[in-house]
Amino acid sequence: MHRKALGKGLDALFKSDYLDEITGTATPVRRIISVPIKDILPNPAQPREKISDEALEELKRSIADNGILEPPVVRRKGEFFEIVAGERRFRAAKELNFETIEVILMEVDSDDRMLVLSLIENIQREDLNAIEEARAYHQIMTRMKVTQEELANIVGKSRSAVANTIRLLTLAEAVQAMIGESFLAPGSARALVTVQDEELQVRLARKIASEGLSAREAESLVKRTLSHKPRVSPPKSLSPVIEELRENLQRRYGTSIKIKGDEKKGKIEIAYHSKDELENILDSLRGK
Repeated sequence: MHRKALGKGLDALFKSDYLDEITGTATPVRRIISVPIKDILPNPAQPREKISDEALEELKRSIADNGILEPPVVRRKGEFFEIVAGERRFRAAKELNFETIEVILMEVDSDDRMLVLSLIENIQREDLNAIEEARAYHQIMTRMKVTQEELANIVGKSRSAVANTIRLLTLAEAVQAMIGESFLAPGSARALVTVQDEELQVRLARKIASEGLSAREAESLVKRTLSHKPRVSPPKSLSPVIEELRENLQRRYGTSIKIKGDEKKGKIEIAYHSKDELENILDSLRGK
């Protein structure tokens, strides 16, 4: 199914009062200028982790025949210009040995704002796979210290859609790789979140992918499998107070939180997926 594009595009994001409030920056001015391609730097916060050679070759052929119809968006970075949106167009033009290209210059002083705008542009173009999108969401939440609800407001999606995407990061690395390579549909993969056994999770993921099971069929398979799996000891359900605490912590840190115990004693497990994320969590725990 074709994903619904966001709102009114990058213009709407640049004019967002909510984003201005979060990042502490004013609405930027934009103008089109021509710059030497050697003076343009790639975006270090590029949400897309992989650019396929085939897609890049197709874009190069299109640009060679028709030129760049929509200029990349850049911001000033000292004496250079840094890509905000349009990494593929920039790379294609560079490989075609363009000496200069037209770009849209915007006054984007905040790194956090640039990160959000790069994410939005890629989502609107449907250039990110679900795992890249989830990691970008998580990076924004970690760096900007926003909740899932606040992030949903920024990117123009429902909180449940953002939460479901981020939840994919709790899956085994092998399963995430299958989603990233488009072997496994994100909707079907979400059924595997309840499977705690990583080895079983990977086996089920391969079965779902090979048989092309829908999300509902995947959920049915997971339920059947777990109902036949012998249980050592069923986990004790959390009290409403502890469950509310777990949900609040999960929204605050934007990652998977597990709590074992009750109001008197227990332990809290906080998942992290990178060194930067761990440092941000530790800073938050220290009250920085």
